[in-house]
Amino acid sequence: MGKLDGKMVNAESFLPFMLELAAESGKMILPYAGNAGEETLKSKADFVTEMDLKVEKYIIDEILQRYPDHRIFSEEAGVLGESKEYEWVIDPIDGTVNYSPGLPFYGISIALCYQDECIAGVITLPALRETFWAVKGNGTFMNGKKVVMREAEISDAYVSFGDFSKEGNRQSNAHRLAAFGNLINEVYRIRMIGSAAVTLSYIAAGRLDAAVYVRPNRYDVAAGELLITESGGTWLEREGYTIYGKEKIVQELMDLLPSL
Repeated sequence: MGKLDGKMVNAESFLPFMLELAAESGKMILPYAGNAGEETLKSKADFVTEMDLKVEKYIIDEILQRYPDHRIFSEEAGVLGESKEYEWVIDPIDGTVNYSPGLPFYGISIALCYQDECIAGVITLPALRETFWAVKGNGTFMNGKKVVMREAEISDAYVSFGDFSKEGNRQSNAHRLAAFGNLINEVYRIRMIGSAAVTLSYIAAGRLDAAVYVRPNRYDVAAGELLITESGGTWLEREGYTIYGKEKIVQELMDLLPSL
């Protein structure tokens, strides 16, 4: 139990519900990986599957049944409700582009915020049989075992790079390619996983050391950011970039990046 803005908030009391919600959602989507139903274009180069919509509806319905006065912000549904005291931030399938053809790097991300500060987060990776969670002030856990970020120098670091522009914006991709080029000779290895839920969970567990994103969406990273801070890391936003990792590496990586 912690005190936020003068009010006692028992963030841990929400965790059993969040874990159950993530587990049931994972059971829903796992059998359909690689066969997720009809795809609908959201924009020129982005799409949503039937399973994105089905699992999102399930999550939203379950939250509103238990907490009808809470606000929800979800990738496909947008904002539901007016109260901002408690807000749920959801990505029903983070990594749809991986999920749709059956690649295992996707996850369900559920965060609970109180007055704009995230106090609990759960990410489940159904194909990998791993669930990560954190409650503010209590550390980060994977399948019940506490995890912490590893210590690494930038030259030994495994760094994830978010993605290139999905809209085919040549100038934006040129900037990202320049950033990629600046990093590649300074770090040990660069990886592109295609899911912030997976990437930030892996950083928290010490499997990766940092991640570089360009203007990430809040629903992609809300739960993962809490996993990062509760496992010993931080993040920094500057000039359109957001970098996650240990403080020293975050600053060193930011200094290498060109202006967008």
